[in-house]
Amino acid sequence: MKFRFTLYLILIIGLLQAQKNSLQSKVYQWDINNNGSSTKVQKTTIFGGKGGVLASHTMIGISIPAGKKWEVKVKSQQEKFYIIKTGIADIELNDQKSQLNRGSVVCVLPGDKIQIKNNSTNLLQIYEMSYSAGEKINIERGVKAGGSFITLWDNIKFKPHERGGVRQFFDRPTAMLNRFDIHVTQLNVGFKSHEPHTHVNEEIILMLDGNAEMQIGTDHQKANPGDVVLLGSNILHNLTNVGNTACLYFAIQWN
Repeated sequence: MKFRFTLYLILIIGLLQAQKNSLQSKVYQWDINNNGSSTKVQKTTIFGGKGGVLASHTMIGISIPAGKKWEVKVKSQQEKFYIIKTGIADIELNDQKSQLNRGSVVCVLPGDKIQIKNNSTNLLQIYEMSYSAGEKINIERGVKAGGSFITLWDNIKFKPHERGGVRQFFDRPTAMLNRFDIHVTQLNVGFKSHEPHTHVNEEIILMLDGNAEMQIGTDHQKANPGDVVLLGSNILHNLTNVGNTACLYFAIQWN
């Protein structure tokens, strides 16, 4: 009897811990109050925990003052993904050097190095998403798909449609993910992204411009520039432009 009670208690504690660490579907805010006066690199955690596919999943916001840099060697059990929020970034990815403007992205596979430097006089802000698939890592798959890569905003063609338009950044596998799909949507005033729907893939909506209302399940939450919306698998959702200007946002999916 005592053994059964102990086992039951262990299961309950494990369940509560799993719920505590699991990420909630909601709107998360970028919470750095930095007007460019700081001389140090500042960072804040936007969200962190366990996803449905990913064993660990964290997004942070980083503010880099003029003349400073952010340097990382990615761990063997992890990948990192960067989006330029504001400013100009001088990137050194392994032996490749590039200058990235707002909306440009970088994906860094396990074991690779990245240096992000602010050589301008203005504040540089970036999103850094770190994630791990646990034991389901396939380095060969990531290398075959092209390894670590940089995608420049200016190189992505804008394709207009009746509600606004879209920029398709990429749709490819990585070492951690069977499929990594990223596009940017422009949604004109008064339009919905689509009717509320669900899909198996988890998704991030990252707001660049405009003011939106997100339906997340039965809840409705405001999403403004800089906000990050995390949507779990099969969560009912859509986005409506409730502002006076076009919404511009990243839609990021993976499995």
